Amino acid sequence: MHITNQAKLLIENILQEQEIEGIRLYFKGISCEIPNIGLAFDEPKDGDEIQVIEEIQVAIQASIVPYTDELMLDVHTTPYGPGLALVGTKTSE
Repeated sequence: MHITNQAKLLIENILQEQEIEGIRLYFKGISCEIPNIGLAFDEPKDGDEIQVIEEIQVAIQASIVPYTDELMLDVHTTPYGPGLALVGTKTSE
Protein backbone atom coordinates (compact mmCIF):
# COMPACT_ATOMS: atom_id res chain seq x y z
CA MET A 1 0.00 0.00 0.00
CA HIS A 2 1.13 3.50 -0.77
CA ILE A 3 -0.04 6.70 0.94
CA THR A 4 0.38 9.89 -1.10
CA ASN A 5 1.93 12.98 0.48
CA GLN A 6 -1.42 14.80 0.39
CA ALA A 7 -3.17 11.87 2.08
CA LYS A 8 -0.42 11.62 4.69
CA LEU A 9 -0.87 15.28 5.66
CA LEU A 10 -4.66 14.92 5.87
CA ILE A 11 -4.40 11.72 7.93
CA GLU A 12 -1.86 13.25 10.31
CA ASN A 13 -4.16 16.23 10.93
CA ILE A 14 -7.15 13.98 11.64
CA LEU A 15 -5.14 11.66 13.89
CA GLN A 16 -3.93 14.63 15.90
CA GLU A 17 -7.45 16.09 16.20
CA GLN A 18 -8.97 12.75 17.25
CA GLU A 19 -5.98 11.79 19.45
CA ILE A 20 -5.63 8.30 18.00
CA GLU A 21 -2.57 6.53 16.68
CA GLY A 22 -3.50 5.25 13.25
CA ILE A 23 -5.95 4.06 10.66
CA ARG A 24 -7.54 0.67 10.08
CA LEU A 25 -8.44 -1.15 6.85
CA TYR A 26 -11.19 -3.76 7.11
CA PHE A 27 -13.37 -6.07 4.99
CA LYS A 28 -16.70 -4.48 3.95
CA GLY A 29 -18.04 -7.14 1.55
CA ILE A 30 -17.60 -8.37 -2.02
CA SER A 31 -18.26 -6.38 -5.20
CA CYS A 32 -17.33 -7.45 -8.73
CA GLU A 33 -15.51 -10.48 -7.34
CA ILE A 34 -13.09 -8.38 -5.28
CA PRO A 35 -13.31 -7.34 -1.63
CA ASN A 36 -14.55 -3.90 -0.71
CA ILE A 37 -12.11 -2.44 1.78
CA GLY A 38 -13.22 0.05 4.39
CA LEU A 39 -11.08 2.73 6.03
CA ALA A 40 -11.59 3.92 9.59
CA PHE A 41 -9.76 6.13 12.04
CA ASP A 42 -9.76 3.41 14.65
CA GLU A 43 -7.55 1.36 16.94
CA PRO A 44 -6.29 -2.06 15.80
CA LYS A 45 -8.51 -5.09 16.48
CA ASP A 46 -7.34 -8.53 17.61
CA GLY A 47 -5.67 -10.33 14.71
CA ASP A 48 -4.94 -7.21 12.64
CA GLU A 49 -1.57 -6.91 10.94
CA ILE A 50 0.13 -3.65 11.91
CA GLN A 51 2.24 -1.88 9.29
CA VAL A 52 3.87 1.53 9.29
CA ILE A 53 3.43 3.15 5.89
CA GLU A 54 4.80 6.64 5.23
CA GLU A 55 5.13 7.00 9.05
CA ILE A 56 1.40 6.23 9.53
CA GLN A 57 0.33 3.25 11.65
CA VAL A 58 -1.99 1.11 9.51
CA ALA A 59 -3.88 -1.81 11.06
CA ILE A 60 -5.10 -4.22 8.39
CA GLN A 61 -7.68 -6.95 9.01
CA ALA A 62 -5.73 -10.17 8.46
CA SER A 63 -8.10 -11.58 5.82
CA ILE A 64 -7.54 -8.64 3.44
CA VAL A 65 -3.77 -8.21 3.75
CA PRO A 66 -3.12 -9.89 0.33
CA TYR A 67 -5.47 -7.37 -1.33
CA THR A 68 -3.73 -4.26 0.02
CA ASP A 69 -0.37 -4.50 -1.76
CA GLU A 70 -1.48 -2.51 -4.80
CA LEU A 71 -3.69 0.00 -3.00
CA MET A 72 -3.02 3.72 -2.99
CA LEU A 73 -4.56 6.03 -0.41
CA ASP A 74 -5.02 9.48 -1.90
CA VAL A 75 -7.00 12.68 -1.35
CA HIS A 76 -10.01 13.53 -3.48
CA THR A 77 -12.03 16.72 -3.43
CA THR A 78 -15.73 16.64 -2.63
CA PRO A 79 -18.28 19.45 -2.32
CA TYR A 80 -17.81 19.06 1.45
CA GLY A 81 -14.02 19.34 1.40
CA PRO A 82 -11.12 16.94 1.04
CA GLY A 83 -11.67 13.23 1.59
CA LEU A 84 -9.66 10.03 1.40
CA ALA A 85 -9.99 7.47 -1.38
CA LEU A 86 -8.54 3.97 -1.64
CA VAL A 87 -7.58 3.35 -5.25
CA GLY A 88 -6.49 -0.07 -6.47
CA THR A 89 -6.17 -2.24 -9.49
CA LYS A 90 -7.65 -5.65 -10.13
CA THR A 91 -4.89 -7.96 -11.21
CA SER A 92 -5.68 -10.42 -13.97
CA GLU A 93 -5.04 -14.08 -13.28
